[in-house]
Amino acid sequence: MINKALKTVASTNETSENSIRIGIAITPAEKRGIFQLRYRIYVEEMSKHFTDIDHANKLLYDDMDEWAILLYAKIGSELIGTARINIGKYQDFPKEVADFLGLDAFKDCPKYDQFAFVTKIMLQPDYRNSPVLYLLLAKFYEICCCRQIQFVFGFCAFHLISLYEKLGLHRYYKNFELPGLGLLSPIILVVNDIQHLRRVYSPLYRMARQRGPLDIQAVEWFHAKFTRHSRFVNSQTVTEDDLWSMLCDRLTLPPNEAITILNELSEEEAKKFLHRCGSLVPCDPGNVITNQGDVSYTYNILLSGQLESMTFIKPKKEFTRPGQPFGANGLTEHNKHTEDIAAVDSSEILILSGLAFQRFCHTDLEIAHKVIQKMLDVTSNKRLRNK
Repeated sequence: MINKALKTVASTNETSENSIRIGIAITPAEKRGIFQLRYRIYVEEMSKHFTDIDHANKLLYDDMDEWAILLYAKIGSELIGTARINIGKYQDFPKEVADFLGLDAFKDCPKYDQFAFVTKIMLQPDYRNSPVLYLLLAKFYEICCCRQIQFVFGFCAFHLISLYEKLGLHRYYKNFELPGLGLLSPIILVVNDIQHLRRVYSPLYRMARQRGPLDIQAVEWFHAKFTRHSRFVNSQTVTEDDLWSMLCDRLTLPPNEAITILNELSEEEAKKFLHRCGSLVPCDPGNVITNQGDVSYTYNILLSGQLESMTFIKPKKEFTRPGQPFGANGLTEHNKHTEDIAAVDSSEILILSGLAFQRFCHTDLEIAHKVIQKMLDVTSNKRLRNK
């Protein structure tokens, strides 16, 4: 059973960059293919529920597609990935978008009044460990550089935070909820911040360093306003030892003692695992962190604050103990959440990303094996208690 679990999380797909073609959808047929791919991934695979879905034709699109640049990735004639870019001024974006991205805070940035908003980034399952994502991001980076865009906005689910921070993006603003997608984190790429791209070993640095002297006025403005006193811990710039110290402070015990699934790991092993797979996520009162019926892609652990179940209210189910897990296991399996769990007050959670764990299995199989074994033991004991 352990070998089966390891095989599942460690599966990958070898794809040559030379065989992948990135382009812009122009024709109605190309755009329709993208809308169909979105439907297959969001609706059929991920069981997401949106209000504007063409179920009859299995298409997923919205009004922002009408003025967007739609990117595609293909191998031969097969569509394997897509991304959407909207470029405009503050007033061009719907008020809802401007609000959840916090665009109002960027109005006083000198000289720069156009933004890019990248959404609907998705890949066919077999290509999620291939170069496709980087090639799509490299294409929108090229487009934004050509148009002298300084800030590229987006958002991501919590299990993707470390991935996007590895690519050079920052968290900078409070979480928000979107119908069908749940709780999300706004993220931003500061296009001319070459120093940060180099610091996190972003693959975009290869392109950025060839651009010559750059105007860094927007870079300096952004860091002064958002990152110098940020409440966000960047998963790529924090060190193993610093992350461990933070977790020890929050848990009042070493993490490999306080977090059950890490009990079989040494301190050195737990440090490596947490640094590679974990992200610290602050949550505001009322944030609904897990939604009943949604597929889980993380293993969630409470660090501080208080959470409660909105599904099981008699008796009220609360989460108050630092180190306490909540929600479904999305680290080694993709289970569905069985309850809505929300933050009662300002809280902080540790999320362990199933996507990051897949990559971790390739480099640290022995540690991964111990985590999976402990997870199986915990699951087995829970089932026995529920009988």
